[in-house]
Amino acid sequence: MKGIFIVVEGIDGCGKGEQIKRLHNYLFEFNKKNRILTTREPTYGIYGLQIRELLRTEKDPHTGAEKCLELYTKDREEHLKNVVMPFLNLKDGNDQNIVLCDRYYHSTYAFQQAQGIKFDRIYEFNKNFLKPTITFIIDLPPDAALRRITSGRGSSEKFEKLSFMERLRKNYLELPEKLAEDIVIIDGSKSRETVFESILDVLKNKKII
Repeated sequence: MKGIFIVVEGIDGCGKGEQIKRLHNYLFEFNKKNRILTTREPTYGIYGLQIRELLRTEKDPHTGAEKCLELYTKDREEHLKNVVMPFLNLKDGNDQNIVLCDRYYHSTYAFQQAQGIKFDRIYEFNKNFLKPTITFIIDLPPDAALRRITSGRGSSEKFEKLSFMERLRKNYLELPEKLAEDIVIIDGSKSRETVFESILDVLKNKKII
């Protein structure tokens, strides 16, 4: 496989969307040979739309755990097959293919564990999926994240409850020890500029870019 697969993760309101946008723009300007795809999970495919409807209509974060696990896994499989892998495998001279993904299977570990499903069961569903080149988890206290969410759109979704988000944060912070891959925790309480510089420093020090 030719290409770089960068995932940005974290609880809702942590600022990952902003950092992905900044990273996309930076990589495009940094080297014109970079071919960049920015994508996200859940997708807007057949399974992703079912997930989005579920998040919009259900209110209790603890219900529907098995349904969520099933839908997210199917959506991810479709996403990799139809979008991520074809892009990473494009070949055109010395161009570098880079995929930036807002959420990936790390979200399933964090969210569905918080819903009550054991880590090992989630692992069985996700163990064969493509591992990212690197994953950034932007860490932010849940109370601060909720303030950002409610100030931004005035309402919250199924998983955006303080006690649930506290469990999510704990699950995210345990992933570097549980998964055999490159996962970096970034302090999301700093300014947007400082968070972005931290991400860039890691990418440069690891010679990913």
